[in-house]
Amino acid sequence: MAVPTTRQIEILELEDLERECLLARIRLTLVEHDVSAAAVAGNSTPEETVSLLVRAGLFDSAITLCQTFKLPLTPIFEGLTFKCIKLQLGGEAAQAKAWDWLAANQLSALVTTKESSATDEAWRLLSSYLERYPSQNSLYHRCVINKLLAHGIPLPNWLINSYKEVDAAELLRLYLNYDLLEEAVDLVLEYVDAVLGKGHKYFGIEVPLSPTSPTMWLPYTAIDQLLQALRESSASENSIVLYEKLNDRMEDYQQKVSVATMEHLHCRP
Repeated sequence: MAVPTTRQIEILELEDLERECLLARIRLTLVEHDVSAAAVAGNSTPEETVSLLVRAGLFDSAITLCQTFKLPLTPIFEGLTFKCIKLQLGGEAAQAKAWDWLAANQLSALVTTKESSATDEAWRLLSSYLERYPSQNSLYHRCVINKLLAHGIPLPNWLINSYKEVDAAELLRLYLNYDLLEEAVDLVLEYVDAVLGKGHKYFGIEVPLSPTSPTMWLPYTAIDQLLQALRESSASENSIVLYEKLNDRMEDYQQKVSVATMEHLHCRP
């Protein structure tokens, strides 16, 4: 007598079906845009599909897929940053080709005038994503900046200003990691000015130093590392000037903190 076999039945929720349906639609969009992806797209996992979408420049679709399957957006920011780098270093052929994938993303008011290049629009797309999709501990900002500095690309002003507001201390550490001492000094000088009330909103500082709020935080460890790096490269005349400038400013800052602390103690009831 045959022993009945036990069959496992997989129960799918409506949400699972909707996710699979979305994955199938996005695979189809990918193949329509990039025929060379047809051979691998059919059975690709969500993570693999994201990689294929990024390579094809379909970043909006990649973001939708990541959000649906709760995947990190890091590959998207890395991929788009790399495309920005290639465009900045590439020639006219790269510019012309880029308009195809740029147009496949829903960047509002895509500019195709002579005043705006494909490179400009790629940077604008990256900027809009950083604004639209904030990350814990500014992970995506850091990811973009690391990629740019690793390729020797100067940071755009909009990116510096954006990161200064969310995590100026980490920006300073990144400058130190890539031995960008002059940029690091400029940042610290601006940071100290902000703490003292000059341009504090650009650094996300709500209340600058005052007798009623004498306690302010500065990344002292990173600043000490910067001073040490400037001392070690003192053979350079510019490094000596930068060291003296930064050291003088920090001494002046410490004096102002001491005065504010004393006034605060006298103001207390």
